[in-house]
Amino acid sequence: LQHYFIQSNLRMPPKKKDEDPKKKEEEPKLSEVSFKSKDPVTLYHLLFSKEDHVLWRACDALYTYSLGGEANKQELYEMGTVKATIPHLSSLDAATRRSSVMLINSLAQLEETKAEIREQEVVTALINLLKPEEGVMTHEHATKCMLTIADQYTTKSLILESGGIDLLVQLITDPDPLVQQHTLETIEMLAVDCECRIALNEAGGVAALLETLKSEYPAIQLLVLKVMYSVCQEECIRNSMKEANGLEVLLNILTDEELSDLHEGTVEVIGINMLDTQQLEGMKDSGTLLSLSTYITSASPEGQLNALRAVGTACQKDENCKILHENGVETTVMSVLASDNSSVLAQACKTVSAMVSNPLVKETFTKAGIVQALMKLIEHEDPLVLEACTLSLANLSLNSQVVCLDIVQDEHISLLIQVLEQSSSPRALVYLSHIIFNIVKFEALRDQLVALNIVPSLAACLTNTDADVCIAACKALAALAPDAAVREEILKTNALGSLVSILKENTNKEVRRKAAWTIGICVANESMAKELNKHGALRVLMDMCNNGDAQGVSNLAVVALEKLLVYDLAAKYWHLGHLDQTDVIKDGFYDTGSHRPGDDFKSIKYLLDRKVDNKRAVLIVSTLGSEPESSDMKSEASTTGSTTNVKTGRGTAKGKKAAGKVEEKKEEVPEPEPVKEEPVKPRVDTALKEYIEEVTLQVQPYPNQSSQVKALAVYVSNQMGGPQADSGSLSHELHIAQLKADLKSNVIPIGFIKRGIFYHRALLFKTLADRIGVPCSLVRGEYNRAWNEISLVKEGKTKHYIVDLMKEPGKLFEVGGHAAGAYKRL
Repeated sequence: LQHYFIQSNLRMPPKKKDEDPKKKEEEPKLSEVSFKSKDPVTLYHLLFSKEDHVLWRACDALYTYSLGGEANKQELYEMGTVKATIPHLSSLDAATRRSSVMLINSLAQLEETKAEIREQEVVTALINLLKPEEGVMTHEHATKCMLTIADQYTTKSLILESGGIDLLVQLITDPDPLVQQHTLETIEMLAVDCECRIALNEAGGVAALLETLKSEYPAIQLLVLKVMYSVCQEECIRNSMKEANGLEVLLNILTDEELSDLHEGTVEVIGINMLDTQQLEGMKDSGTLLSLSTYITSASPEGQLNALRAVGTACQKDENCKILHENGVETTVMSVLASDNSSVLAQACKTVSAMVSNPLVKETFTKAGIVQALMKLIEHEDPLVLEACTLSLANLSLNSQVVCLDIVQDEHISLLIQVLEQSSSPRALVYLSHIIFNIVKFEALRDQLVALNIVPSLAACLTNTDADVCIAACKALAALAPDAAVREEILKTNALGSLVSILKENTNKEVRRKAAWTIGICVANESMAKELNKHGALRVLMDMCNNGDAQGVSNLAVVALEKLLVYDLAAKYWHLGHLDQTDVIKDGFYDTGSHRPGDDFKSIKYLLDRKVDNKRAVLIVSTLGSEPESSDMKSEASTTGSTTNVKTGRGTAKGKKAAGKVEEKKEEVPEPEPVKEEPVKPRVDTALKEYIEEVTLQVQPYPNQSSQVKALAVYVSNQMGGPQADSGSLSHELHIAQLKADLKSNVIPIGFIKRGIFYHRALLFKTLADRIGVPCSLVRGEYNRAWNEISLVKEGKTKHYIVDLMKEPGKLFEVGGHAAGAYKRL
């Protein structure tokens, strides 16, 4: 640490009026005291001295100590150095102000000190240190200190309210480069706030920035361009640029090859200024725009790149596209597409993509052969060129049948599909999927696209980890799905499985939304529904519906679930416990029982493969199942072959003999061989076939629906063991257990059951009623209850009835009545 000389502060006696001046000069003075200290605590105490030369020397020494590292800064902060130094920022002594701001700036690099420095009195003191009368060192450290704390809105407001913007603008042209650097960086941070940008303009900031752009230091010039780009977001700044001929200054830089390091920043500023339509009109009238077009065609690759960026930025406004179109910029951009430079090609494609938002520009590009020019770049080795090229094609093909036709013709689409299969670029995959989506919207072109086997390529995109790729692939598949041929192709791929996996595993809200939407569109037939359920779609859609808006996809999930259940009645009955009169049971329907929380809907293949257990048997409608082996015929005879007269309700001798054979030979029933075919099929239900034939001949001819219902009820009851007064009897359970053992399966065809209760009879009634055109519903209750409801018109009113299949087969109970309620309850 340095030596310090201090003067004793002993009190002097008061002056006497008659004191002789000469005598005073002869009086001895106190000698200066010199001491040496290595302790920063001692220096800290000197900050409370009343003498300026002590203060600034103490601040200098502490500043030097703080440069020793973070530990030294932390030590000084903890002993209260910041708080002790702050008052000296407003000292009347210039040296003290300089040394104190140096110390404060050094300590401001600690995060803990910033809260104290952001106080209003400190910010005001720092702003006062920006005044012209202060020295270079003071300006340098004051501006850097302000830069450290100007990141918060409250500090920005204090600087603005205290007139700090005006003083900062004056320092932009300061001769010291460090002062300029800190000032420009501070202004760039302040320029985030629109009020600060307006204040900068009012303080003459544009003129100061343009002047500083002439600096001999490239770093300062780059900073000026960054600040100009930030402040030119404000319209008033752009107007000031126009008045100061700022664009001409920037264009001169752009055409100067010696200033190539400034070209990128210059282009950004030109581009943001070209956003202003009036500014662009002025450039057109003054010939500056023409000069820019000429520059694009003749400049070096780096210059072309930067100029194209400027044009692309200007095209964010439709009015600007019109001005550029009137100036023939399309021709200029098209000429650059033949460049050998990859970066220039990529930027040219991006510029085309930005410009074609205007219909006139798109038409001009199309007539000029833009599709053919871009297709030459589609196999470019640089992935950035591929991405930009596909982006341009995607924007060109949007709502343009002419462009889509150009893409489909001349084998261009085959090349795009090839790229879709091979590319590893997520952006390219997104844009290619958009192109397909755009083409599919035109029905005349859809068939050509479908014939090219596009589905596998899109299905592969669904497994991509990039969210945008998944979303784009979902949109394209959804657009293609209404076509029957496409749905067949989808079934051949794992597209549906991938969509369900997205719903299960993907955490991106928008990806899940698009997947649910696509599933809702794809479910257009029974095959699609069953394939989706095989992958667990029913469970995941149910969970999404139950979770509500928290998932953000509940509405789309509801739509998808409803369509899924329409085409998979087995799943619908499992989930809802209800089949409407319009739901027609077809071959392959099965009843697994009501679903419980956490259960998944099981496929029939899973149920057929499962070993026999003591759980509830699965009932299946299976007139088209696999034929039994010859050795199984005797076993099947135990459950089929009964014929019944509808009027008498009595079984024939054939049925009785068959029943007798069961008891004699049930031990000889051989175990059925496992089904080897795919998909696995249940046993064919020959009894059900006979039932259908019999009710078609005997029940369907009845003259009215009421008679048909009663006759069918009697028929079903007789096939299931006849009227049964004791609903609590367990005889059916022994019968079902025997069937499971004989068939070696938990899945039992409904016609095999000869002693059935509520839910067996209700399912058989619904199945047969659907075959002969008698409308009825199937409703599941609790405790193995199920019933059928029909609608009859009586006295001009439609009334709903439950059909008794147990005690008095054929009796009708009006829904809502006591008897109907008793039938539904245990």
